[in-house]
Amino acid sequence: MEELDLILEGINNREEKSWKQLYTICYKALCTYSETIVNNFDDAKDIVQDLFINIWYTDTRFPTSRELLSYLYKSTYRNSLIFIRDKRNQNHILNKMKQEHYPEEFPLDFLLKTVQIEIIRHLHAYIEKLPPMQKRIIKLSIAGLSGKEIAAKLGISINTVKVQKSRGLKFLRKHLKNK
Repeated sequence: MEELDLILEGINNREEKSWKQLYTICYKALCTYSETIVNNFDDAKDIVQDLFINIWYTDTRFPTSRELLSYLYKSTYRNSLIFIRDKRNQNHILNKMKQEHYPEEFPLDFLLKTVQIEIIRHLHAYIEKLPPMQKRIIKLSIAGLSGKEIAAKLGISINTVKVQKSRGLKFLRKHLKNK
């Protein structure tokens, strides 16, 4: 306690040297205390480290070293219980997910469908950026019309259809390549 009395003012003033001393004095004891609650020393270390970080960022001031120690132990206790509660909730959710039955292909099918939809969305966005004639030719081509049918429908030559379609596809390939 005497050691804490000597550094209390520095702790309240957020002096790094005093905080290092506080850490040296209390860290192991608080970890041991937390370990008795959470039954895992690594988790206890994390809890205590988080506690020190949280105190550093608050404006909490301690009139006496007794109040400081009381605060540290009460906070360690509370944070350890919160850790147990959160871990129990996490385990409950994980167990519930394991109990639900999904077909083995579900995640892959879902992923493939999502990627396919995204590619189609990008394709249509880039089609809209094409010049008007190329846009109409590409859309009619996607709809299943042949080059001759497109030429007849638009009243243009088959060569114009081929050139405009080629230019449109080149533009789409270039822009979809990175997607």
